[in-house]
Amino acid sequence: MVAAFVLITVPAKRSGVVVKLLRKIPQVKEAAAVYGETDLVAKVEAKTLPELDRLIMEKIQGSQEVKSTRTFITVEKLHWTR
Repeated sequence: MVAAFVLITVPAKRSGVVVKLLRKIPQVKEAAAVYGETDLVAKVEAKTLPELDRLIMEKIQGSQEVKSTRTFITVEKLHWTR
């Protein structure tokens, strides 16, 4: 399993629309609008790196509502969740 955090930049006042879009993607486990340099942060999981590539490049960046993304892939042995 490959886990990553994706920082997403969207046009002004479009965060709510993108959160709803992300909610429909099964590999997106969590998403939130945030204050700061980026507009949204999403936690994603994929079975393989190629699947993660498709998720980011096609499903997330492929949306017209998304201006840009920054993806941070977790270090498997140093990642935990409650």
